[in-house]
Amino acid sequence: MSIKRSVSVYDLGLTRYSDVHRLQQRLQEQRRGGDGVDSLLLTEHRPVFTLGRSHPEPNLRVQDEVVREQGIEVVQTERGGDITYHGPGQLVAYGIIDLRNWDLGVVDYVAALETTMIAVLADWGVWGDRRDDARGVWVEGRKIGSVGLHVRRFVSMHGAALNVEPNMDHIGLMNPCGIADAEMTSLAAEVDQPVSLSEVSQSFVFHFARVLDCEAEMVSLDQMAQAASG
Repeated sequence: MSIKRSVSVYDLGLTRYSDVHRLQQRLQEQRRGGDGVDSLLLTEHRPVFTLGRSHPEPNLRVQDEVVREQGIEVVQTERGGDITYHGPGQLVAYGIIDLRNWDLGVVDYVAALETTMIAVLADWGVWGDRRDDARGVWVEGRKIGSVGLHVRRFVSMHGAALNVEPNMDHIGLMNPCGIADAEMTSLAAEVDQPVSLSEVSQSFVFHFARVLDCEAEMVSLDQMAQAASG
């Protein structure tokens, strides 16, 4: 019997990382308890470096003082992976999904997020691929998309981040994935022109639904607030 999958999509706009992190935790707790629905949160964050659970020391290319002077927060998280940057001009997609109900393993879901980002890049004529030694999406050896998850009792949180047109000087302050010689890029840099983050968001939702064979429904923020408080 085929499994009917559906996901409610919420566009949060520009947010503080800590606010959306708390929202994810609440939605994950509800989903683990059998309440709520599978959700996909789309956002841009104010500048922040987030650290994976196994990497509490920020893997930076500069002194901590430089990061503070730039006004970039540093936040410890429970997701996998190493240091990651989030900021305006980057699409971040957090899936709060009961993977068991979707008949998905964690690795399957990570691969689906990578496939989704690769398909988004293809819509702009950019060839993205994977690397055997590091999760995420790469363009000719330059990293453009990141993936990191936290899964508890089969329910995921955190997700994927795709560089559309972020502040590359901020990104250059860290060692992506903890790899000292890794170079980052963005979709705007690869196509050498401005790119609409709104259009990239629409492309991401379309391909997420296609890759994961689910129905994706855009939901208003008022409905999201009701769901989160339920």
